[in-house]
Amino acid sequence: MNSCCILPVEKIASNEHLTNSECCLITDVSQAPATAPCPVSKTVGRKIQRRTLENLLKPYARVLLESVQYYYCLDPSCPIVYFSNVDVRTFSFGELKVPVFDKDKGENTPACYCFDWTRKKIKDQIVEIGKSTAAVEIAKKVKAAECACDIKNPKGRCCLGDVNAYVKEVQKATA
Repeated sequence: MNSCCILPVEKIASNEHLTNSECCLITDVSQAPATAPCPVSKTVGRKIQRRTLENLLKPYARVLLESVQYYYCLDPSCPIVYFSNVDVRTFSFGELKVPVFDKDKGENTPACYCFDWTRKKIKDQIVEIGKSTAAVEIAKKVKAAECACDIKNPKGRCCLGDVNAYVKEVQKATA
């Protein structure tokens, strides 16, 4: 069992299972720098594990992966999702099998890739009952070690930060 799984569900739901801004479910063994600037937006991106790219890139793009460290571009307006700190090909959101929460504002875009919480599902629940149970439900599954954030989420990490931020955004807009 991962160390974060011993925490109470409420702490996981509030995103307190993260240590040093990284999900404790993910083990990074790369010696590459933790961050690097995107070659297009210049936004500083976080290191991403190769298995994330291998799982999420469409087959034609996956074969173009190099043996280098890749990073995730956080800039919502940048078409680049994955890049490296060396001069190799970048990958854009159109080359992924899933929409990217940070870059695709569509209602059916997942906020949680493991348990099918889309923007629409979260928003509909808030409109219907005045709150969202997404974070607590996700946290219960994290605690049960049922998530696969490292291969399902394009960020390669836990979604609870995005889920909680989106819940607050919707609650503010519907208040």
